[in-house]
Amino acid sequence: MFSIPQIAHDLTWHAQGRVNNGKLTHPRDTPSWKLVDNTWKEFGQEKRNLRLALSADGINPHKSLSSKHSCWSAILITYNLPPYLCMSRKFMMLTLLISRPNQPGNNIDVYLAPLIEDPKLLWETGVETFDSYKKDYFNLRAILLWTISDFPAYGNLSGCVTKGYYACPICSKNTCSQWLPKSKKVCFLGHRRFLPLEHPFRKRKKHFNNQHEHVFMPQPSSGEDIYDYLAGFETTWGKKIKSKKVPKKIKLKRIKSKKGASKKETPKKENSKKKKEIACSPSVDLMHIEKNVTECVYGTTLNLPHKTNDGLKARQDLEALGIKTELRPQPKGDRHWLPPAKYTLNSVEKHLFYDTLSNIKVPHRYCCNFKNIVSDDVSKMNGLKSNDCHVLMQQLLPFAIKGVLDVKVRRTILSLCHFFNDLCSKVVDVSKLGKLQSDIVLTLCLLEKYFPPSFFDIMTHLMVHLVREVRLCVPVHFRWMYPFDRYMKTLKGYVRNHHRPEGCIAECYVAESYKPRSMV
Repeated sequence: MFSIPQIAHDLTWHAQGRVNNGKLTHPRDTPSWKLVDNTWKEFGQEKRNLRLALSADGINPHKSLSSKHSCWSAILITYNLPPYLCMSRKFMMLTLLISRPNQPGNNIDVYLAPLIEDPKLLWETGVETFDSYKKDYFNLRAILLWTISDFPAYGNLSGCVTKGYYACPICSKNTCSQWLPKSKKVCFLGHRRFLPLEHPFRKRKKHFNNQHEHVFMPQPSSGEDIYDYLAGFETTWGKKIKSKKVPKKIKLKRIKSKKGASKKETPKKENSKKKKEIACSPSVDLMHIEKNVTECVYGTTLNLPHKTNDGLKARQDLEALGIKTELRPQPKGDRHWLPPAKYTLNSVEKHLFYDTLSNIKVPHRYCCNFKNIVSDDVSKMNGLKSNDCHVLMQQLLPFAIKGVLDVKVRRTILSLCHFFNDLCSKVVDVSKLGKLQSDIVLTLCLLEKYFPPSFFDIMTHLMVHLVREVRLCVPVHFRWMYPFDRYMKTLKGYVRNHHRPEGCIAECYVAESYKPRSMV
C-alpha cells in the first residue's frame, strides 16, 4: 500500500482535519483509538502506523450445500483509510486459508499461529518501509484493535464461553440465565436489572418472574480483572485429543478457560500493561444478531413451524416457572388447548400481513422478492437471508404489522425496529447513545412482559450490549460481516478446480493483487 503514492497519502487521512463535534463517523473518533494514542504515545505520534482488524469466517467453496469441505479465511482490514475505503474490497487483505473437512473450532489457534507472528513483529519492533508519497523510509508498526466474526467464531477466537448459563461474554459470571425444563434450553431473562433503581418495572411481579428486582446492573469485566483471573494459567494450544488414538508424545494440549476467560497465552510481566489496558474485546456482530432477532419476531408472531418460540413446551414452561397463568395450556382429553396470546396473529391478520409484504415495491436487487417467499395458503416464510432480514426489520416490518397485533405488542416491536434503524446510522451522535440504551432496555423488559421465556435466547440478550459496543469501538458498519460475506462470494467465484479450491483462491487473489487498482 505504501508503494502507491495516492494510497500512502490516504493512509494518513485519520490524522488530518479531525473535528471533535461529539459524533462518531470513523474509528479514530472512538475511545479505543484514543486509548492507543494516549497509552503508547510513541506509536500514536507516527500517523503512518496501522490500526488493523481481523475477520475470520468459514465458507463452502463448492456449489453443493451438502459438501463436507470447509474453507476458513482470515482477512485483515486497515482503519487508517477514509470511511469510504476502509471496508472496500480492494483493501481487504486475505492472509490465511484453512482447509479442513470440517470447521476448525478451537483448533483455529494452531492455524492462526503463523499469522500472529507478523502482527507481533509489527508491534514489537516494526519493519522498515519506504513511503512513496513522502519519499523516505520509516519504521512501520501496527496494532490489532479487535476481531470481527459471528458469535460461534467469537468464542473460538477469544476463548470465551458462548453456550450454556454463562453464554454472554460481557456479563460473564453475572449473566442472568435459567433452565427451561420442557423446552430443554437456557433462556436469558432479568433485563430489569439494567433499568434505573427507581423504575416502576422493578417493583412489578405479575408480568415478570413474580419477584421484585433488586439486583444492580452487572458491570463488564475489565482487562485488569481478566488478567488477574488468568494469572497462573498454563498455555496450551488446540483441541484435546483422546490418548487412546494419539500417542502421548504427539498429544496436543489445549487451553480450557473458565466462564468467559480469555484463551490467549498468559502474558509475561513486562507485557502485562499492554494486555490489561486494552478497553475493547472482540466485536459482537450486529448482522447475525439482527437476523436471529428478526426470525424470532416474525416466526413467533406468525406461528411458523420450526421457527416459532411458542408452542406446547413453551407454554408448559410457564406453568413450571409459575408465571403468566392466562397462557398456560389447558388439558382437554389427550390433547392440550393453548389460549390465544397477544403476540400471535389470527388467520385474518396473517392474510393482511402476507398481502402487505407481497405488494411492497422496492428497487431492483434491493432485497428478495417477498411475493415469491410468503404464501397466503401455506403458513411459511422461508429463504430469508441476512440482508432480507435487515430490510424487513428496519423498513418493511413497521408497515406489515400496521393495524394488526395488539396495540402494546405492536408498539414494542416498532420500538425494536427503530432501535436497529438508529443503531445502523453512519453518523452516531454520542449524546443520544444514553437514550438509545435506555430505550432498548425498556423494550427488552416489555418483550419479557408479553413473550414467553423461550423467546429470549443469547442473541436476543446481546442487544442490551450493542450500544456499549458502539460507544467503545466504532459505528456498526465498520464492524459487521456484510462486506466480508460479499467478499466470500468473490472468493467462491475463483474456484475452478473443486479438488484444490484453496489453490484456486490463492492464485486468483495473487494475480488480482498485481492488477492496477483501477481494474480491481
